[in-house]
Amino acid sequence: MLPDANPIARDTGLALRWFPVTDTSRIVVWFTLEHGKLSTLIRGSQRPKSWMLGQFDLFYTCEVLFYTRAREDLHLLRECSPLTPRAPFRTNWKACAAASFVADLLYRIPPPGAAAPDLYRLAERTLDLMSTAPVSPVLMFWFELQLYRRLGIEPGISDAPNGPFHFDYRQGRIGSRPVDGESAPVREGTKAILQHLLAADQPEPALRLRLLPAQTREIAGHLDRFSQWHLDRTLDSRHHALSWIA
Repeated sequence: MLPDANPIARDTGLALRWFPVTDTSRIVVWFTLEHGKLSTLIRGSQRPKSWMLGQFDLFYTCEVLFYTRAREDLHLLRECSPLTPRAPFRTNWKACAAASFVADLLYRIPPPGAAAPDLYRLAERTLDLMSTAPVSPVLMFWFELQLYRRLGIEPGISDAPNGPFHFDYRQGRIGSRPVDGESAPVREGTKAILQHLLAADQPEPALRLRLLPAQTREIAGHLDRFSQWHLDRTLDSRHHALSWIA
């Protein structure tokens, strides 16, 4: 949480979204290392001679200095310096679509003001790979499942070796017992991929997987229903990113 005693804080953060407030000012939403998700007001950032021009953009990692307002959700940015701009996102539109999905997850799921340094490092590592490696749906799925795991809401997967398997969306679990109207069949290969992605603490083992188009569609469909049931979220950014990558 943001402290009352210290009105100025310094942190590093990923720029997730920005919104215009006036013709010259913006609100930028960050996911930071020590303060979690927070919003800052940048006054005059769009003026032609503003000191903020070029200092931040989507998917940048920046060092930020801001005045904290512990009893408010909007803080006032004082300084901002880019550390990792990830320039390939400006020219590789498929990578940009995948990064937009990562930013959307971080914007919509973790609660504001809750520090999650492990998740922050996970997001930085994922964006670094997306900006340099060939774009793959498997990295998107890996990040989404690892985010759920770190927040304690990951889907459960039965250790039973043989199917048939069903994804019980109400219980958030893959098992052998179907529930009418609230479940869908899961192929054995898809179940094995999901288990592998959940067990991989680092992305490199996941990147070695090659998904068939049918597997990509099946996993996306299951995660879509899972997020609707357990997060009350429909993540259109996943669908758009996968469409662009395909």
